[in-house]
Amino acid sequence: MTESPQEAQWRSELEAAGERAVRDNINSHGSLVTGGESKQQFIRKWLKEKNAERILREQKGFDYARWTFYVAVGALIAAIIGIIVTVLHI
Repeated sequence: MTESPQEAQWRSELEAAGERAVRDNINSHGSLVTGGESKQQFIRKWLKEKNAERILREQKGFDYARWTFYVAVGALIAAIIGIIVTVLHI
C-alpha cells in the first residue's frame, strides 16, 4: 500500500520528532494531534509500527545475550575440563 503525499509528510514529521516525543505529545494533547481524525489514525498506526519494531529489536538483543551466555558457560566448562585433565595427567 503506497502512502499519499500527505502521509509521507506526516511520517517524516513523526520520524523527526521521534517515538517518545510523539507519545508524550499525544498524551499531553499537543500540536501533533491537530490535523483531524485521519492524522490521528495515521499517528496511531505509526506508533503501532514503531512498537512492533522496538519489540523485535528487544527480542533480538535478548536472543543475542542468551546465546552469548551459553557460549560463555561452554567456554567455562571446557576450561574446567582442561584443568582437570591437566591435573590428572600429571
